[in-house]
Amino acid sequence: MLDRYLQILTESLEKKLDILKGIEDKCIEQSALISKSAPIEDINKNMEDKDKLITELLKLDEGFDAMYENIKSELLANKADYATQIRKIQQLIGDVMSKSANIEAAEARNKAQMDLRFARERKQLNKQHTASSAAYDYYKVTNKLTAVTPQFLDKKK
Repeated sequence: MLDRYLQILTESLEKKLDILKGIEDKCIEQSALISKSAPIEDINKNMEDKDKLITELLKLDEGFDAMYENIKSELLANKADYATQIRKIQQLIGDVMSKSANIEAAEARNKAQMDLRFARERKQLNKQHTASSAAYDYYKVTNKLTAVTPQFLDKKK
């Protein structure tokens, strides 16, 4: 019975690695989108796809934790009998942690890139606002100037 539970835990971790690979691919895709100044809609679509993967990952995490809690005491009591399977699970957990760290680093880089992009766009908008404001001020000034009629007329013909 415990063999089957350990197999389920192993499969869960392998599926988790697949999902993390998908998230990592989405991070790389997002980085490329940010670098080439893709439309925000494309970046949002990428983030929505990542969100779906993260939601699936969290469900797997909850299931893994619940399953482990159910068999923890029996597993600890029979550690020697299941040493090979435990090592495999530990190795998979190490792979998951490594991939998670890589994803966190990629996300931090993407956040920094987005911050720079937003700063550039904000600066460009401010420039446009300043130019527009200057044009409007010029328009107001020129409209205030009206043709001054001559004050003295020469009535000689």
